[in-house]
Amino acid sequence: MVPGGSPRCSIVIPFFGTHNSQVALLDETLATADAQGSSDYEVIVIDDGSPVDVSQVATRHRGTRVYRQSNGGSALARNAGIAYGRGECFLFLDGDDHLLPDALSTFFAVLDAHPEAGFVVGPREEMTFGGEPVPWPVLPPPAQTDLYLPLLAFDWYIIPPSCAMFRRWVVDRVGGFQNPWGADDLDFYLRAARVSAACCFQAPAVTRYRRYSASSSRDGVRMLGSVRTVYEREWPIVERDAAARAAWKKGLRELTDIFLDCVVENVLDRLRTGDRAAATPYVRFLAEHSPARLGAIADGDRDGSAPERRT
Repeated sequence: MVPGGSPRCSIVIPFFGTHNSQVALLDETLATADAQGSSDYEVIVIDDGSPVDVSQVATRHRGTRVYRQSNGGSALARNAGIAYGRGECFLFLDGDDHLLPDALSTFFAVLDAHPEAGFVVGPREEMTFGGEPVPWPVLPPPAQTDLYLPLLAFDWYIIPPSCAMFRRWVVDRVGGFQNPWGADDLDFYLRAARVSAACCFQAPAVTRYRRYSASSSRDGVRMLGSVRTVYEREWPIVERDAAARAAWKKGLRELTDIFLDCVVENVLDRLRTGDRAAATPYVRFLAEHSPARLGAIADGDRDGSAPERRT
């Protein structure tokens, strides 16, 4: 980047941390930006109202600016990063994931080779919460250019957000991120895929995703409500097209199953710690939306074992 000029890429990191251990993970993440072969970038950390200090750690890293705002969730934080960003492209990086060393150079090369693509998507590696390699294979994205129906049907998913780089015009065209908090990334990808072709490449991997257990990272009730809101927004777009309606129904069904299973995990987590009061709202939700899952929890309680987890 020419001093005083605009960088090619703005890396936007929304961050809300309550413990110094989370700031330490952010420090790791920023170090992976420092290690990029290309220096044609800026990093914008949006401190989303963290009760712990973020700026002292973040500003030690190259090209990093920190802006603080009241806590409003990831969608508002990313939009703030977009507003502050000067880059030709945007990459949305979570504060506990890693960029692989040649990620930016790879993204830039693919964008240059495919001027018709408004965004590009690459493969990921995965790591455990402690940063160790995972024992399972991670499939690359399929070689597709029209991603709307595959994303809507949940045939595959852009995870984590740093798998993708978006040209500024796409981000501006769709108006950034929208609430609801939780599925705002899915909502953004669907809107981007409606206005632009993509380019998906299968190698090399560009990011390393920190894998949490479903129960520790996702509130099933909140996520399910968020997903339903996103699909409600899409219905007027798909209702007159048979293939799109089928994709809509498939995606909503699969995501509903995933997050109902998360509600089960949310209940079990609280029961394991003896906090039945905290488990009660989730139990009531299952009683209304999935009595069979609630029955499986009850059966597990009676025989002293946890119910088998659905996949």
